[in-house]
Amino acid sequence: MYIHTAIYNFCVSHGTVQPSKHGLVTRGAQLLGAEIYASLSNYLKNHLTEIKNESTSYTDENLVNFYIKSWDRFIIGAKFLNNIFAYLNRYWIKREREEGRKHIQDINTLCLIHWKTDLFDQTHENLMAAVLKIIKKQRDGEAITTASIRKVVQSFVALGLDETNIRKTNLSVYVQFFEDPFIKDTRQYYANESREFLATKGVVEYLKKATIRLKEEGNRVDMYLHPSSERTLNSVCERVLIAEHSAEIQNEFLPLLESDRESDINLMYTLLERIPDGLGPLQTTLRNYIKTQGLAAVDNLATQTGANPVEPQAYVDTLLQINIKYSSLVQAAFNNHSDMVKGLDDACKEFINTNSITKPPNRSGRVLSTPELLSKYSDSLLKKSSKNVEVTNIDAALSGVMSIFQYVDEKDVFEKAYSRTLARRLVNNVSVSQDAETNMVSKLKEICGSEFTNKLQRMFQDMLVSEEMQGPFKEFLDNSEIKQVGEFTPFVLAEGFWPLPTFNSTFKLPEELVPVFNKFLAFYNNKHNGRKLNWLWNFSKGELRGNFSKTSKTPYSLTVSIFQMALLLPYNDQLEYTIEQLRDITNLDNTILSNSMSVLLKARILIQSPADAACGADGTSYKLNTDFKSKKLRINLNVPMKSEQKKEIDDTHKAVEDDRKMFLQAVIVRIMKARKQLKHVQLVQEIMEQSRKRFNPKVSLIKKCIDDLIDREYLKRIEDNQYQYLA
Repeated sequence: MYIHTAIYNFCVSHGTVQPSKHGLVTRGAQLLGAEIYASLSNYLKNHLTEIKNESTSYTDENLVNFYIKSWDRFIIGAKFLNNIFAYLNRYWIKREREEGRKHIQDINTLCLIHWKTDLFDQTHENLMAAVLKIIKKQRDGEAITTASIRKVVQSFVALGLDETNIRKTNLSVYVQFFEDPFIKDTRQYYANESREFLATKGVVEYLKKATIRLKEEGNRVDMYLHPSSERTLNSVCERVLIAEHSAEIQNEFLPLLESDRESDINLMYTLLERIPDGLGPLQTTLRNYIKTQGLAAVDNLATQTGANPVEPQAYVDTLLQINIKYSSLVQAAFNNHSDMVKGLDDACKEFINTNSITKPPNRSGRVLSTPELLSKYSDSLLKKSSKNVEVTNIDAALSGVMSIFQYVDEKDVFEKAYSRTLARRLVNNVSVSQDAETNMVSKLKEICGSEFTNKLQRMFQDMLVSEEMQGPFKEFLDNSEIKQVGEFTPFVLAEGFWPLPTFNSTFKLPEELVPVFNKFLAFYNNKHNGRKLNWLWNFSKGELRGNFSKTSKTPYSLTVSIFQMALLLPYNDQLEYTIEQLRDITNLDNTILSNSMSVLLKARILIQSPADAACGADGTSYKLNTDFKSKKLRINLNVPMKSEQKKEIDDTHKAVEDDRKMFLQAVIVRIMKARKQLKHVQLVQEIMEQSRKRFNPKVSLIKKCIDDLIDREYLKRIEDNQYQYLA
């Protein structure tokens, strides 16, 4: 307070009187302010020169400690001076700066300027050399006092003064005199170490070493560097430790993959992910490796299967094992990085869609594609069967199917095949559960959208409406005078939503069923005037009780097709019929008649005479086997014929081809209607983009669809290889 008062009195009590338009004004403070400011500046220069001269006697850590001790003392002194000269700061210095003399600074800033000019500029090289030696010791594993380096850094930051604007942060001194030499030294240190370490220890050990080093440098920022250095330091370390050795690191990826060394792969990913295009070669290697593993697994299954058809479950399980294994790897080792996920997806698409089972090189004839095998496996999961006992969690199994399905190119083939099997399960009431069926459709909807599952959902609605109709129809029958011979359960299905082949042959319904059949027609026509019912006898079935001999105590329950029922019911009247008689009774054509009869003959329910004649041949007769015996009391005779299965597959493929043409034509019209004119190449690209979710169309098919639309005058060709919309 004494010194502060002395300075105040010195500034205000002496001065010269100068005339002005307002009279005589004392300007002593202005004159004496300049003098005392200059004196203080002189004092600071002399004081710091002494400290600088003393510093020459110190080296290395001693120099750093001397610098810190001197800095701490000087900073405290500068604060005291700033308080002591508060009046000078508040009035004279402020006025000087307002009048444009920016070289005049507040006292605290003046102290820092002198420190930089009179001490720092002459000592910073020796000081930084000492600091870098200490940092090298730390990198070499020695313990150091990080607080001393932190204080040096703080002094460098504090000296970054913008003399035109003292409130503005300026890191120029820190960057030029600390960060630049520090970064240069870091680059050289790690360049030498990484080169020697790789040469002696190998890539895997180097991955661990580089990871540790990067973590250490990150901690170094927290310990004593300015936060602004973090990005520069990381960039240099990543370039020296990773980018400059990336080729060697990437070449080690395949051996690690082959050895299933997940943790080491994760280390590699963590490092390479930090540099531009570090993961590119890894993505390519991963894709090729997974593709090779997938194809090899399918080849092995094909070898085990031999000439026999592949089991859908075995095929799906094989694909799923590869997918699960490497999906787990991508998640655990690569943190589901988008580039690596893409590599996995591309590989799965390749070996799932094209392999030795779906497109065998040396096998002629029709083979099932992946979407068809997926559909068959889904059908086996969702259909009531003793095999379902082995599948404890159907939902998990269906999720596995969806994991493979998402990679399938021809999703429309799956849709057609799946809709046919779903229709059969619903019509025949053999679904394992309604929840499982709707759950599967929900999974398909998530992947392909509501348009894909629209028809499937409509099937469920039709079945629900049919079930709701059963009650009123039963009441209608109860009120009628006819005597029922059994339960009659009709399903009314919308033709456009059910992929069931129509019945184009002739058939005479058994007389026992005619009354209830007519009653249903009356019932339905009474409720829905104007609708036409087309009966799908080829999907109708029933149950018969069979007493084959008078000594039989327990009747057999036979599940039969409607055609087999029509063939067996006449045996209530007599034990033997000729083929001509059965043909007249049923009015069936030879193909359906022989197919239905062959199952009954194979089961030994009927006996053919002569035995060596072809089934259904003219002149043959068929007798009921009164000695029929079976260990099963319930016998299923309603089994599809191989010829029917082959025809259904062929029909499915024909339907897919027809649907694709219609779909592509609709896409072309939609695009051209919006664009009016478009070049051929652009049109093809847009068509392929919009079709990708359902299937990958061939360019030849696209061209054919365009030609069809031109012939039908929806489009026309114009100059410069363009099309114009007409309709």
